[in-house]
Amino acid sequence: MAGVVVAAVCGAMAVLPEARAQDLIARWVAQDTATGDWGGLRTRLLEAGIDPQLNFTTDILGNPVGGLRQGAAYAGMWYGETIFDLETLAGINGLRLVVGAAWTQGRDLSGEDIGNLFDVAEVYNGNALRLAELFLEESLFDERVGVALGRLAVGDAFATAGSFDYYVNSAVNSSPASILVNVPSFTTAPYAGWGARVLAQPRDDVTLMFALYNADTGVQSDARHGLDFTFNPWDGVLAVAELGIDPNTGVGATGLPGHYAIGGYYDTSRYTFLADPNRTRRGNLGVYAIAEQMVWRESPDSPEGLTLWGTVTVNPDDDINTLPLALYGGATYRGLLPGRVNDVTAFGVSYGAFSDALPGQSAEWVLELNHRFQFGDWLSVTPDLQYVIDPDGAGIADALVAGVEISIDF
Repeated sequence: MAGVVVAAVCGAMAVLPEARAQDLIARWVAQDTATGDWGGLRTRLLEAGIDPQLNFTTDILGNPVGGLRQGAAYAGMWYGETIFDLETLAGINGLRLVVGAAWTQGRDLSGEDIGNLFDVAEVYNGNALRLAELFLEESLFDERVGVALGRLAVGDAFATAGSFDYYVNSAVNSSPASILVNVPSFTTAPYAGWGARVLAQPRDDVTLMFALYNADTGVQSDARHGLDFTFNPWDGVLAVAELGIDPNTGVGATGLPGHYAIGGYYDTSRYTFLADPNRTRRGNLGVYAIAEQMVWRESPDSPEGLTLWGTVTVNPDDDINTLPLALYGGATYRGLLPGRVNDVTAFGVSYGAFSDALPGQSAEWVLELNHRFQFGDWLSVTPDLQYVIDPDGAGIADALVAGVEISIDF
């Protein structure tokens, strides 16, 4: 749908004189969003304390080689969010209300045609219209402490890094997929459940976070549409903690920026043994570490340069965890092509080792290479190549995946 709108606008401009059409296109691309300021309404809403946002992202991919069978699939997600600044609206210092909804559509290329675990289309999230977030967030002590309460996605804050956003495969976008596979209560957008999160930033480069979530995996059901507000912590609680260090990211920093995090989580829910579905065990523990570091840039004040990153997740109990060990790593380069300062080229490797309790399954690898063309602030187009080695660790033919991701901010 979004592509049709863009194509129609470009078609209309084609009948204009060339210079006039080029000027209109340049001014359109230079806007903050595809729909602009709505005749000044958007600015007036922002001044009043209301910030509406809408994004559409689609992954169009196919596997011409390998997998269970050859196929192609579309997956798309509309994600709308409105932030209400209650300090401006109601005079409550530091408080804001965030409301978000998602409409997801499409077909699961990984699940239906390839048979692998790390979904090749990160945007695929079933077919449903759902409430995706609903929470209050209070900022305290000159924004050194933040407290959020309501319907939250765990991955909005925990086990994430800036480089992850550049990949089309779900292995690390937006959090390591191994955590989500092992601990389904560790949700990412557009899935949210009851939670309370505290963030403390004693220094510009140090962040401490702790949160408790109702470990209700039913929030991911398409049939619930995110509207089942059942609160049942007696069935399970997910506790997550993370320490983050971000060197050279504060005001006046001159060195190369980085991000380092170590975190852990414990879910009190009951888990089924992989080898014996009649046996269960209460509780599941996991840890993760993330390192992301810019190692070279083209000039001291330039955002262009090379960033390396790596991630490891460990869930030691292989009786109940599908992927006890997963490793991820890669590199991103901003501005690799001449004159394309905001483009990002990304390469990544993902590895997930299956539990010994799953005979016949060894490990799955995914290699990914893409280039994100950033056309202004609101439009990106990312041609993408992936190579899935030993899908599901089960001897399925290696799969080559090719396609494109398109993202538009309205």
